[in-house]
Amino acid sequence: MRPSRAERGFIVAAAAAGFLLIAGPARGQEIPSPFAAALDEAVAAARAGDREKAAALLLKLSEEYPDEPSTFYNLALTYEFDADGKRYRGDTLSLAASYYQRALALDPLFTPARLNIGVIWHRLGYLEEAAREYRLVVKGGGEFTPRGENNLALVLRAEGRPKEAEAVLTKSKASYEDASRVRLLALLAEDAGEVGRAILLWKRALALDDNPALSALAFKHLQALRGY
Repeated sequence: MRPSRAERGFIVAAAAAGFLLIAGPARGQEIPSPFAAALDEAVAAARAGDREKAAALLLKLSEEYPDEPSTFYNLALTYEFDADGKRYRGDTLSLAASYYQRALALDPLFTPARLNIGVIWHRLGYLEEAAREYRLVVKGGGEFTPRGENNLALVLRAEGRPKEAEAVLTKSKASYEDASRVRLLALLAEDAGEVGRAILLWKRALALDDNPALSALAFKHLQALRGY
């Protein structure tokens, strides 16, 4: 089952704004300066919009340094995102996934790669695979945990498991201070036919949002729920 168009707007990748240069060494070893310079050049090319050059540089780099996961991670990004670094490239997602898998084979704790491959499976409709990756992101802890939880809740919602989705989203009272999480809870309330609760949650999301597009989304849902 593929996520709906509305749901796709909530799915969050680790690097949705474009390329991420991983400066840290693999397995605690120092990255050779030629590698760092070449990776920097490839990332600069990608950020300038020259994805063909970036991919060529990264492929060459992956042959010279086959044990460095950040090369495969950035290669995956070249095939996951369009030239503006924001929109997914549906025709190359499987290739992007294969590069994320290579990065994870080298470093299973490479959380950005794991979150992004989860997003690819999610967008392609492979919900079981997506849930597995999101659960591993959450289990690993760290800065990507909230994104993993939000995306996992979307998978559970799509699978018809709203109570489990809500449990993932409401582990702490701080959940109601996070606009993205409150929006997801509002959708779950709508699914359950809890109109009053959904209205309260959309109002809460509206109060938290500073993004005009997301505020407009909240208004749209409120109008539909209230009938005016």
